[in-house]
Amino acid sequence: MIIPLNKNTMGKEERKALIETYDSGFMTMGKKTKSFEKNFAKMFGVKHAINVNSGSSANLLAFSAIVDNDKFRKNKKNSKYFLKNGDEVIVPAVTWSTTIWPIAQVGLKPVFVDSEPSTLQMDLSSIEKSITKKTKAICMVHVLGNAGYINEVRKICKQKKLWLIEDTCESLGVKNKKKYLGTYGDIGTFSFYFSHHITTVEGGMIVTNDDYLADKIRSMRSHGWTRDMDNLSMYKKYSDIIDPRFLFVNVGYNLRSTDLNAAIGIQQLKKLKKFNKSRHDIGVYWNNSFHELKLNGNLRPMKITNGTDASWFGFPVLCKTKAIRDQFQKHLEQNGIETRPIICGNMTKQPGIKNISYRIGGSLKGANEIMDKGVFWGSSPGMNKKEINHVVKSVRSFFK
Repeated sequence: MIIPLNKNTMGKEERKALIETYDSGFMTMGKKTKSFEKNFAKMFGVKHAINVNSGSSANLLAFSAIVDNDKFRKNKKNSKYFLKNGDEVIVPAVTWSTTIWPIAQVGLKPVFVDSEPSTLQMDLSSIEKSITKKTKAICMVHVLGNAGYINEVRKICKQKKLWLIEDTCESLGVKNKKKYLGTYGDIGTFSFYFSHHITTVEGGMIVTNDDYLADKIRSMRSHGWTRDMDNLSMYKKYSDIIDPRFLFVNVGYNLRSTDLNAAIGIQQLKKLKKFNKSRHDIGVYWNNSFHELKLNGNLRPMKITNGTDASWFGFPVLCKTKAIRDQFQKHLEQNGIETRPIICGNMTKQPGIKNISYRIGGSLKGANEIMDKGVFWGSSPGMNKKEINHVVKSVRSFFK
């Protein structure tokens, strides 16, 4: 028996939508993309949803949007609020690489704080201790279908007048206190990679309730073009000398998705609640099945934060020691259960970090423990009862 990290969740509905879009003759970003964005915004209760080609691109555009690089912005009284080169952004040490690289790519400095071994989320006290006069934003990463301490961090950001960016790529559709993650901050980002809560094969989404940020992100998504922007009043003076259909006003990229991806996304979005309930039920079942292993300290599954309706992206656990973790991981693989480390581990130990400017905000003891003792396996909504129970049997057989 082989149990992969994720199974294909696309069915006949996605296939039909894909073929219909292909047969229409229009496959680049167009009406399907706009429909996907509209449906996503409606579901999550936000004003703007902007579809892009990956969660990594969503993060890049989110940080690009809050940098002070727009000479046309009318509201100059808040110009100090937008970030400048060298300003600091607080991030967790346990995260994916493309939470970090976009920060450096737009000239900002990531400040790494510790993560809790119990919840795998950013440690609240570490966040508070790491804030200085240079701190201008906090990037809250919601890890593996759980929620970070978003209400507490939002309060800090409000008090300190900091930007709050939510990287929700691993927690799509998860709620904390009945509010969707990704909608608490100034900007939320999501991923639709093949192994994530829903998929467009590759893809991502950015959400915000700020009209200016939404327009800037739409422009930067498409070369700095005005074509998808709502407010063009500040650029009217250029229409006499430049064809308004081809007016470029921001330093931009090409991070667009396609109508082919959007056609899949429209169908997948309809299934999100069903998928997430399946992931939730599997996670609860495994948690209960490993109760004795938790009591004797052999295995520590991820603790769900208060008020969170979790949807396990995978099932992460910590072992007593690194040596036991290594043996346990080998045992699972030998039993046909695909595994992986918990995200990138402690990002400050990755060699690529030497290429950027960063700061470490205190001890990263928790992040090191997660890196050394942690492992996770898949909790795909496509798993059947036989596979779910095979995991239970395999885990128990190692610790008997």
